[in-house]
Amino acid sequence: MITVDLPDYVHRLPLQFPDLAVQEYATLVGQLRGVGGIADLEAVAAEAVDTAVRAGAVLMALVTPPAAAPAVLTGVLVEQPADWDGDSVATLRDSMEDVGGPDVRETLVLDTDLGPAVVAQRVPGAEQARARRPLTFQLQAFIPTDDGLLLLTLASPSNDGWDHHQLLFCQVVASARDAERRPARVPDREPDDDSYENHTYRL
Repeated sequence: MITVDLPDYVHRLPLQFPDLAVQEYATLVGQLRGVGGIADLEAVAAEAVDTAVRAGAVLMALVTPPAAAPAVLTGVLVEQPADWDGDSVATLRDSMEDVGGPDVRETLVLDTDLGPAVVAQRVPGAEQARARRPLTFQLQAFIPTDDGLLLLTLASPSNDGWDHHQLLFCQVVASARDAERRPARVPDREPDDDSYENHTYRL
């Protein structure tokens, strides 16, 4: 089983108990909005949790760093090529760049204990605005596991503090390992001056 390191401001929801996950989601959103009661937020929370469960998510978390806009982190298992090697990694990366959509701005490969992971950054532009699609900033990673590729996605409706999210996401992806290994906590720290584009993420 795969595990990743998450800092304290990443609040993992108990998807195995959907009702509890809805309550925790609504409570966290209420705190972010400064709302005392959560009754009005439970419908929104229920829709979000139900969507994740129906998609087969094995991870859902709210990311609430003090220096960045809130974001949602999800993990879903997808089919993995029989041989996950350098060629298949390059093929997936090329595919993301060629047919991943106009919002795919860049890709990179990160080393993990489980093998190389392909990471893509999605930044909405004029194409999404014209199509009236949600303008969501996303980071996605395909991480190899024994059960398939784990598609890890971090999404935020705002680019406020996006550098922080970029650094956090790459740290989380690079920490992926077998669950039996001893965890190494991700530090709660501000991002480096280097941006996602210019920084070499090699841990």
